[in-house]
Amino acid sequence: MAYAISVLGTASDVGKSLVTAGVCRLLADAGMNVAPYKAQNMANQAGVTLDGLEMPRAQILQAAACRKAPHVDMGPVLLKPLTQTGAQVVVLGKALGVQEASDYFKPSNPYRSVAMAALHRLANQHEVIVMEGAGSPVELNLMSRDFVNLLPAREVKAALILVADIDRGGVFAQVIGTLDLLPPEDRARVIGIVVNRFRGDAALFEDGIEILETRTGLPVLALIPHVEHGLDEEDRPFRIPVDQRGPDDKLKVGAVLYPRVSNTEDLAPLLAEPDVHMTWLTDPKLVPSLDLIVLPGSKATVGDLVQLTATGMAEALREAAAQGAWLLGLCGGYQMLGQTLLDEGGSEGGAKTFPGLGLLPTVTRFEAEKITRQAQAKSLWPEAGHSLAGYEIHHGRTELVSEGGEALAEGGAEVGWRSEKAAGAYLHGLLASDPWRGAFLNRVRRDRGFPELPVHIADPLELRIQRWAEHLKRHLRPGAWERILGAAQGR
Repeated sequence: MAYAISVLGTASDVGKSLVTAGVCRLLADAGMNVAPYKAQNMANQAGVTLDGLEMPRAQILQAAACRKAPHVDMGPVLLKPLTQTGAQVVVLGKALGVQEASDYFKPSNPYRSVAMAALHRLANQHEVIVMEGAGSPVELNLMSRDFVNLLPAREVKAALILVADIDRGGVFAQVIGTLDLLPPEDRARVIGIVVNRFRGDAALFEDGIEILETRTGLPVLALIPHVEHGLDEEDRPFRIPVDQRGPDDKLKVGAVLYPRVSNTEDLAPLLAEPDVHMTWLTDPKLVPSLDLIVLPGSKATVGDLVQLTATGMAEALREAAAQGAWLLGLCGGYQMLGQTLLDEGGSEGGAKTFPGLGLLPTVTRFEAEKITRQAQAKSLWPEAGHSLAGYEIHHGRTELVSEGGEALAEGGAEVGWRSEKAAGAYLHGLLASDPWRGAFLNRVRRDRGFPELPVHIADPLELRIQRWAEHLKRHLRPGAWERILGAAQGR
């Protein structure tokens, strides 16, 4: 049975998933056979394993940090929110349908035993498990039903690390309050505190560290400065500005931020382009100033398109296209660019029939069976012959309903299509092809009056993970690494 470390947080979005990934990489670099685990994940950021099963992107990232292939046991239960009270339930890589929160969060929840069985399988195959919690471990009204935080940690007698986000304020209350509310048997297994996302002069927080250590009797393992790490996070879209106007000498790119946006890692390669200014886009008034608009993936394509229509964003996108802006849709964004979306089975959490943006001659029909697979194709547009690789994860099937345009890659509209200045594809990872991205952006540059540029190489995921882990390691405090490594070795 493996030893284990559980990374818990004082709240959601304090940085647990990336601290977990960093610890995974540091232990792997120390020669340990390490694997990540999170019993249940609630997020629309998902990916596909090599054998075509769906799992949370946070655990895919953590598996890469461990230098392991992702396996569904690392993230056995995934809830993908569709509405305020309902979510699609994915268990061991397979979508089981939509469930309301009132039904899911019953004491008799059958997925608790599924998650614990997955944990034991991992523990029998690895030296150490680095577990991630969810939200806060001391939500008193939920503790009896919570199988993400304390239950799995108790199951394998994990040492606990508590992560707090100083950037949101109230770090002393976050840490001391959480520790005070932990049951005594769990409080006794806490080995230290990580203060995350610090901005400013670290020397000015030395007294803060002393206060935390004195009040809690625990060491502060790390004070981690805020850094633009370029990694996808579980609880939020990719970190770029929101509704920020770009300078005139930059290619201005906006990514539409809808309520259930997903798979935003797709945008990361655009950061490699020196002439690109990128922002999330929620304000329709900003649309006319943009050269390229990206519509990312969506867990609820129809529902998000309804929202874009209600806010005036859909009309603003149509007007921008008419005025000469380029649009690129990825997965759900590709579906939105078509003529019509048909969802008779209600898998997308919106109307059964809804008009698309009308920029591609396609129609999408949503089916009960979800397509989840690794995918490869050869590009046909904007240049032929580039190797494209990534994954697909969608319910809809897209087909042509009229003449016009051309296939983006081999496979026709089922893979991707282009008509005038609108293009879309199902392939997550399309922009990670440096030659394809370069050729596409040069089309946009020529058309919008910018000089063409040579192909730029985006930082691969491996480099971004290693850079983040080294950032974490540099800011471990004296004795912290020995404490973490001792926990991983059962000392």
